[in-house]
Amino acid sequence: MRSESATWVWATACLLACGCTAIAGLDRPYHLEAGGGAGGDGAGGGPLADCSEEASSGCVYARCGDVPASAPGGVYTLDLDGDGPEEPLRVHCGEPADGDRWALVYNSVGSADGATLPFWKILYDDRLTAKGEPSIDDNHYHPSLYVAGREYRDEVEDIAGTVAEVMRATAEGIETEDMHLLTPIRLAGDGNLFDWQFGTGWASADFDRDTKGDGNCSSAYAGVTQHYGNCFVYNLGADDDEPIADEGWGPHMETVVATSYGLSDDGSVYTRVQRISRWTRW
Repeated sequence: MRSESATWVWATACLLACGCTAIAGLDRPYHLEAGGGAGGDGAGGGPLADCSEEASSGCVYARCGDVPASAPGGVYTLDLDGDGPEEPLRVHCGEPADGDRWALVYNSVGSADGATLPFWKILYDDRLTAKGEPSIDDNHYHPSLYVAGREYRDEVEDIAGTVAEVMRATAEGIETEDMHLLTPIRLAGDGNLFDWQFGTGWASADFDRDTKGDGNCSSAYAGVTQHYGNCFVYNLGADDDEPIADEGWGPHMETVVATSYGLSDDGSVYTRVQRISRWTRW
């Protein structure tokens, strides 16, 4: 039985050892039988719906873009290596956009109860471990998708409900030892945001690979783990907006950048936002 962590290891080995430019996908979507194997018939022996035409709970896809366009955004099962694992990945696939669907890499959601801040205190040893449920409404972290992902976009929703795409970029995978993305290239969006939140190092409270020369960005900002430059344009969980007392709301974005995208301003230097989401496709 291949666990989710084992799928990560296999996919990473392909990327780094074999020099793959993309993870081997499936020739076509397939159904998992009740016993876990791929097949054309369910446990009852009757024919199953064609997964390329109609999504169902038993359908398995190589990527979110293979989910039928008529299906709603939500959680779907992906098999990144095409090997038919017994425990494929459960991934939130968004609504169709740009003629494709995107997979949710992470999602930080603001909360007045202070639950967001501790969620993002991910230690180095847990950097490859998924956290939370795959949902656009909840905190979620799905690092396995950095192996497969080739194109990325970051999306911010402000506390008034306005949504803006703030960055688009490409990468050729990720180096799992220090979590830097391979060959990052900015396609659109704020240059500092790209440099500090995508094309730079990664830091947790117990691991410093950010570009801040005189300290650890994660330690400086509530122990929140993420890709950091010197130190951030947005933060997934740092309460860095004095003098606003928001009881550890969670995601914040530099106000001058937020307002440049038409997002609201809470009166602080780092404005609260409702969510920060990173999406990928391949």
